[in-house]
Amino acid sequence: MDRIREWSFPVALLTAWIAVAGYTLSSLGHAQAVVAAAQKPAVVAPPIENATPVIAKQVSMVRKSHKPVAHREPRS
Repeated sequence: MDRIREWSFPVALLTAWIAVAGYTLSSLGHAQAVVAAAQKPAVVAPPIENATPVIAKQVSMVRKSHKPVAHREPRS
């Protein structure tokens, strides 16, 4: 029984250390893959040849509530 107590703690500690080191290395490998994917150049779509230009509708800059109203009666 003494031999089990004597060897169980170092074996458990070594096993835990190996598991943590493996997890850390796999996380670093995943992070490196994410960074490499983020640094790839963006894919640019080719220009459309027969594109029709969009013409903006001219909009009055005066709000409707500020336009003069001729049919109002004077206030009392």
